Amino acid sequence: MDLNDFITFNPLTDNGNVLPKAPGNYLVTIRDIKALPTLGYRIVTRHFRGQELIYTGITKTDLYHRIWKSHIGSHAGRSTLRLTLGCLLGYKPIPRDKHNPDNGKVRFNADDERELRTWMKENLVFHFMPNKAPKDLETALIEQFNPPLNLSENENPVNREFRASLSYLRSQKPWLSASSNDE
Repeated sequence: MDLNDFITFNPLTDNGNVLPKAPGNYLVTIRDIKALPTLGYRIVTRHFRGQELIYTGITKTDLYHRIWKSHIGSHAGRSTLRLTLGCLLGYKPIPRDKHNPDNGKVRFNADDERELRTWMKENLVFHFMPNKAPKDLETALIEQFNPPLNLSENENPVNREFRASLSYLRSQKPWLSASSNDE
């Protein structure tokens, strides 16, 4: 793995069309770690190209769609990164399907999704590398960088309590407690 093969994509200044429609890996760094809520924990991060690396992901199909459409341009129901960041920023998940609210599919309200999109563009930088075996590389990247927002497949003891608290926060269903208070 040569980390120099990663290409930087700045969503604040770059057009999404520069992202390839190919499978691959991506790293997410944050311009200033102080912008990331930490739930009161002191998180430990590694640097990549002078910024703190907070997440790594893969797509088996299309980096353009995954980064530009799902993470930046869609809603939390299409992006675990968006869901995680939204929960950290205090947004309350709501069911995507009001007829089946317990199916586990959530998003944020439209205003929160817009604010989150702006926050992501202003604070995050993506680094991508097209390749045909992204899953193999993902494991190595998680082991090397221990990104604090990678909740699954990250067994590193560093940041474990933060990840457990974040997992708990993401699992909350505030709409259930709101309806039970009405009774």
